[in-house]
Amino acid sequence: SPDLLVVNRALLAALRPGGVLLIEDHAAAAGSGARDTASLHRIAAEQVKREVLEAGFEFVGESKVLHHTNDQHTANAHDLHDKTDRFLLKFRKP
Repeated sequence: SPDLLVVNRALLAALRPGGVLLIEDHAAAAGSGARDTASLHRIAAEQVKREVLEAGFEFVGESKVLHHTNDQHTANAHDLHDKTDRFLLKFRKP
């Protein structure tokens, strides 16, 4: 499993000041952190946000355009194809 702090710091270093990082992923149940990454291929948005902020990015905002209310966050994301609840987070390099 990759050290995400190293990955996120490398992304930060690759961007110019003001550069934007967008992250989209399959949403896990709120409060579950990274628990379901291996089993369900999902992660909680707040976990991703915390990890990216720790690397030095600023949080800009999020979009609900990929939100699917019918997804109960209990099925493997790969089994649901494009019907999973997904999050889209926007960060900026200071």
